[in-house]
Amino acid sequence: MSIYTLRHFQAPGRAEPCKAILEYTGAKWTLESPQWPQEKINQPVGKLPVLVETNKDGTRFILSDSLAIEQYLVCKHNLCVPEQDRQMVARQTELRNQLNDLFQMTQLIVNITEPTTRTNFIQRFMTLAKDVVTYQEKWLKENGSTGHYFGNKTTYIDLALLGTLCAIRCTLKGMPEMLEPFNKKNAPLMNNVMTTMEKDSKLVKYMSTCQW
Repeated sequence: MSIYTLRHFQAPGRAEPCKAILEYTGAKWTLESPQWPQEKINQPVGKLPVLVETNKDGTRFILSDSLAIEQYLVCKHNLCVPEQDRQMVARQTELRNQLNDLFQMTQLIVNITEPTTRTNFIQRFMTLAKDVVTYQEKWLKENGSTGHYFGNKTTYIDLALLGTLCAIRCTLKGMPEMLEPFNKKNAPLMNNVMTTMEKDSKLVKYMSTCQW
């Protein structure tokens, strides 16, 4: 079995789905938080997260970019929709990218200090969040309201939702009004997925590290 090291900051961020996937699959892994910015030069393209996989023979596979890491891990552990179903593969990518767009915008908002620009970005985020929730709620209903995005078992997007919403909720903890699109009233089926993930015994350790 491979041993993984995930390099990222201690605070919840773009690596949360990677952490959830590693925990769910029972991988042997550790989190390594490099000194920053001192270690920036030693990372591929100078950013985090980075996954280092050490194989049985001692060789290492190093991968950067959070989405690339997620996709590598879920494909390796058969958590993707069937590859031959190209429409479902495209839908999986679409849903994941929507969640990633939301997270990316939260990172912009918390780093903007100019009041007018910040207000503008908050309004854009709220519009995007409502649109994404409406779209994904419709998809979850079409899937039968099973507490999963595809069929009735855990796949990539279930874990991506868990990790992404954990990161978003932690990032926006001091701005509760911005989390309203994701509450049980506005996003009941997405919350059903979250409840399914939170109750999964494979994710107990992950949930203990990601509180909001």
